Amino acid sequence: MSIPVRRHDRLNDRVAVWLLAVILPVLSAFITDRITILHNIPFTLHVLAVIFVAMLGGIGPAVVAVVVSIFANYFILAGFHTAEPFSVSAMRSVSVMLIGVFVCVMNASRRKALAQLQERTDELILSQQGSRCASWRFEPRNGMRWQRGGFEVFGVSFDQLEKMGTPISLVHPDDQVRVQAAIDRMVATGGTLHIEYRVIFPSGELHWNEARGTPIPGNRAEWRGVTFDITDSKLAESALLRSEKLAAMGRMASTVAHEINNPLEAVTNLLYLARTDPDQGESTRAYLATAETELARLADITRLTLGFVRSSTEPREVDPAESIDEVLSIFRHRFETKHIQVDRHDEPGLAVYIAPHELRQICTNLISNACDAVKGDDARLAIRSSREGGQLVLRVEDNGSGISAVDMQRIFEPFFSTKSDVGTGIGLWVTRELVEKNGGDITVRSGDLENGMKTSFRVSFPLVGGRAV
Repeated sequence: MSIPVRRHDRLNDRVAVWLLAVILPVLSAFITDRITILHNIPFTLHVLAVIFVAMLGGIGPAVVAVVVSIFANYFILAGFHTAEPFSVSAMRSVSVMLIGVFVCVMNASRRKALAQLQERTDELILSQQGSRCASWRFEPRNGMRWQRGGFEVFGVSFDQLEKMGTPISLVHPDDQVRVQAAIDRMVATGGTLHIEYRVIFPSGELHWNEARGTPIPGNRAEWRGVTFDITDSKLAESALLRSEKLAAMGRMASTVAHEINNPLEAVTNLLYLARTDPDQGESTRAYLATAETELARLADITRLTLGFVRSSTEPREVDPAESIDEVLSIFRHRFETKHIQVDRHDEPGLAVYIAPHELRQICTNLISNACDAVKGDDARLAIRSSREGGQLVLRVEDNGSGISAVDMQRIFEPFFSTKSDVGTGIGLWVTRELVEKNGGDITVRSGDLENGMKTSFRVSFPLVGGRAV
């Protein structure tokens, strides 16, 4: 509906210009005829009328205005210049015509220049929107003036920003002093500005901005600059840092497991020789057998640790029950020490397509967190895998203290942990990344749940073929 309306408005404007081309010259002639002082300069109002019409409508309406002016002068002003030679009247008419043409040419050049300027302005606005930046000018007395159409780097309109003078109040409280000091230093030294800082949008979102400014040449009391929204690059930088930390942790885990494994083999061999020595008593042999069992369990742990960091990344069909068994073998001693009762149920015949070490890592993180959450004589864990439609659903539940509503909002954030003494804050974040990477989903509930449980993590993956196998 808006396009026909605009076309209709343009048509009305063109009709109005052509009417003015007729009305203004006639009106100029009547005014000249009535005002005596204008009799000596009868073409003055006509020239002004032609110039006005030429600026509004271009050369076409201007020519009409000139022709109407000539006829209006001949019929209306004939009374006081009939004695004027024809050549003088013709020269004046030609002069009016030339003035009109000149104004049309100049107006066309002006319109072309304005159109080019508007085109460049539109390109600048598109460029600023695409690069998420806004340009500004700064004077110490008048504050900042912002270029309209740029990206709203503070989450509010530029009119609001200019009313503030400086947007310091929108800067993160921890960065306000640093930003103000940078501006004061720029003003005092007449130098440049380059600073990064955080911004809190009215919606509560946290953004990062980077401001760059330089003095305007020849005017050290005014600066020109650009402010960029660099939130995306900061997030990418943070993600890269987390990735590097995780890679470093993986390399460290592999190194530690390898270094432990070598002396374990030696100690295992020595224990075997000691246990088979015929001079040992029965009690000594029993102690040595227990030590050998514990060493075997420790060897399993190092083997699985190496498996986590060295396993092939190629996905294949995996039985979730087997992965859970491997992880539970690592935690068996921990369960016994904390007197944790484990309720285990696996629906047979299920398979998912995933890298085996990634599924083990998911189970390890969830079971480890559940172990940390429970305490007391009634400590219980429930681990269940089942089929729901075409999905494998793995549930890990515990009857610990639960998760507060505030922590639930951040539970999957990297490096967020409620366990200040032992937590690294990456377990659940890694778990979610691995789950979503393999087309799955992870959710958490906390509160008074079924069977006295307080926290329940639910992980789902597509089953192989979408059905039990």
